[in-house]
Amino acid sequence: MSGRGNLLSLFTNKTDASVFSSSSGEHAKDSGLDVDQSISSGDYFRLAREEIANEVSVTFKNVNVSFGRGRAQLLENFQTDEQQLGMEIPKDVPKAYFRNQLDFSQNSKDKDQIEKANLYYPDLVHGCKGSVINLACNYVELKSDPRKGVFLYEVRFFPTVDSIQLRVKYLNEHKEKIGGTKTFDGTTLYLPILLKEKMTRFVCKTANNSDIEIKILFKKKESLKNCSQLYNILFDRVMKTLNYVRFDRKQYDPSRPKIIPLGKLEVWPGYVIAVEEYEGGLMLCCDVSHRLLCQRTVLDMLIEIYQHNKNLYQEVAKKSLIGSIVITRYNNRTYRIDDISFDQNPLSTFDTRNGSISYLEYYQKHHYINIKDNKQPLLLSVKKTRGNDSLQTDDIRFCLIPELCYLTGLSDEIRADQKLMRDIVTFTRVSPNQRMLALNKFYENVSESEDARKILENWGLSLFKKYNNLIGRQMDQEKIYFASKSVSAGKNSNFSRDAMNNEMLQIVHLRSWIIIHFRNDLKVVKSLLDNMERCCKSFGMSMIKPKIFSLDQDRLDAYVDTLRKNIGMDTQIVVCICSNSRDDRYSAIKKICCSEIPVPSQELTHCTLSGLTEVDVAWISERE
Repeated sequence: MSGRGNLLSLFTNKTDASVFSSSSGEHAKDSGLDVDQSISSGDYFRLAREEIANEVSVTFKNVNVSFGRGRAQLLENFQTDEQQLGMEIPKDVPKAYFRNQLDFSQNSKDKDQIEKANLYYPDLVHGCKGSVINLACNYVELKSDPRKGVFLYEVRFFPTVDSIQLRVKYLNEHKEKIGGTKTFDGTTLYLPILLKEKMTRFVCKTANNSDIEIKILFKKKESLKNCSQLYNILFDRVMKTLNYVRFDRKQYDPSRPKIIPLGKLEVWPGYVIAVEEYEGGLMLCCDVSHRLLCQRTVLDMLIEIYQHNKNLYQEVAKKSLIGSIVITRYNNRTYRIDDISFDQNPLSTFDTRNGSISYLEYYQKHHYINIKDNKQPLLLSVKKTRGNDSLQTDDIRFCLIPELCYLTGLSDEIRADQKLMRDIVTFTRVSPNQRMLALNKFYENVSESEDARKILENWGLSLFKKYNNLIGRQMDQEKIYFASKSVSAGKNSNFSRDAMNNEMLQIVHLRSWIIIHFRNDLKVVKSLLDNMERCCKSFGMSMIKPKIFSLDQDRLDAYVDTLRKNIGMDTQIVVCICSNSRDDRYSAIKKICCSEIPVPSQELTHCTLSGLTEVDVAWISERE
């Protein structure tokens, strides 16, 4: 027996004899609701919590286990419980580690209370390898006003009001009484202040001059750990007041772009921020990020594609643009291109509250933009509603003008240009000192903005210029073991050259594997196989030629059908070579190879296999 069964078997005989007894051989079930049960010889007998703990502690004193984690850690703490309660702080350990610990050696009452409550305080484990080093981290401390907080209220309307907009409107009529700062979703109300009464009542007038009663019931004051989502929303508002543009969860400054003339590109600096509660209190994590934007419009790219591929213009355009992220500079919003409508153009109309209007007239009227090309197709972007995984009529559809859209991120053409990639790296690769300077800049931007400070102060928050320093350990250089030799990993842990020229410690020979590719990538497939044969010799690895499946169409369903039909029980790995990178295709391939037919899989792109990634493209993509 192993695991918890082995743990319980150490004292099961004694427990069976003293705790349970039944004349019928079956254990009686206790619902836990009847607390006045009798303690007779034929009934369920409960031992006091202290007696059980004492018996378990005595039983475990003779058990020898190695110090580790999980169950072994639990047994070790049973054996050394008295030592833990009276432990002393080592001289070389900072006192911050014991900020939340109680000094049981000086207060015997606390010790007794903790023992009775069966509280468990784990040991603090410190490493011994390497050398001690001081580290700086990118966390800014957030001070919270003790007079304020996040107070949760429930709001009800009598008679019931179904419209959330009307609920917000009626509540806003009394914003001076509840304070101008609030977060309200129609039922739940968050305020930074505590109202005088536990139940607050207001009366509003409707359009029909009838009365609506509002009851605001105080529920509780939220703890800091439950307020992280609200605080993150507040910092989104702070960044918006600083005129930052949001891409996913990252914020970028469009006012300080770094221009790369060679590729007509610009790099926007920005931040990734998140608020969480840690041992030191409420902290704001702030890291540096960059976003790459193309100075050419999508219309310029479509014209270039048409000039080079007149016969396959629509197919090549969809292949190049679908899945890309674009930004419209007139409102600094981002959209994902889901399709291209070649049947529509800026002269096409759409319905509004005031009737039909063309896209050309709409942009002239609302954005004061004159569209020059009236024959360009429209880009379609679909925003799915929550809980809706399929395309339905409830989804929000955006029709975008290519002339007003700019691509973001790294395209295959950019990745293929080594010189351009080196120029990009000079802006995106940031040293630790530059990160600290960026952190100081963020603190100054928020502190010097009155609107940003006011947003935080309304909720009792303020940034405190104290960057937390940590004590870490710098590890010694490790040894890398191969089949016939061992080498040092080096100061930078770069042992790629040794890995390419030495036989591996454990070898898995490739006997049965599959390659799936688009028909235009046949040359790349042959190059991959030649390189693998050359490398396998130095690895001491044998490789049999794979089953190769060439697809006539570079479509998602073609990859899915080929995978389902050809993966067998003896298949060791599946390699899919795609012409470009698309999230939907990658997810479909991984779903089949991880869930439906479990088998190791690897998706590669044409650009990666062409040997054009000497620059650390993966690192740049991660920083975006």
